[in-house]
Amino acid sequence: MVFAVIIHYKNINSAPVRGFDKNQVCSEVPVLILENILGGAFNPRYMSVDEPFEEEPTVGNKREVSLAEDFYVDDTFLEQVDEEPAWVVNNHVTLVKKKYGLHRSKRGVDYMQEWHCKTKIEWTDLGPDYFPRFLRSARCLSEKCWFGFYKCKPRSFTVKLLRRKRHFCASIDEGESKVGFAGLQNELRELWVWEERAVNFCCDCTRS
Repeated sequence: MVFAVIIHYKNINSAPVRGFDKNQVCSEVPVLILENILGGAFNPRYMSVDEPFEEEPTVGNKREVSLAEDFYVDDTFLEQVDEEPAWVVNNHVTLVKKKYGLHRSKRGVDYMQEWHCKTKIEWTDLGPDYFPRFLRSARCLSEKCWFGFYKCKPRSFTVKLLRRKRHFCASIDEGESKVGFAGLQNELRELWVWEERAVNFCCDCTRS
């Protein structure tokens, strides 16, 4: 699967960046801090911090409660994320985990029709230098559609996530961080930058 990537070389705070020194060790940024930095950019429909299940669990031949958000939603979908003011820094990963088990997945649209492209929804492991590490996207399983006259092409939108720049450190100074680093003033930490990455949300049957 090919992802289009737009990289924003902007630090998670305005602290000075230092290159790697073999005599200097960068401390890890705690997962809780990364979750808070990610904030509202976290979308549970297309992202996962933990390794996701490949398939929904079943009991007999029946679906159980879904452990992940539905990939697709209806055009009437509307949901308030939380009750707090928008400028309050919240841990959206934790908020989403509290919702797990509260809904059941709806059966998706039948993509096996002749004028549609056969599509598979799957998770991609981006590796340990990305947060969240797992992205969910649609992969086109067929190249042709509409009796072979049209082509199947993926359609994409972008999401923002964090990428660790190995061998770079950033100092965490008081008052410069978006979220609290209590007791970590002037300590060198791993450098994480924002990255914008494309996610395929469907496969379109098109002439070109």
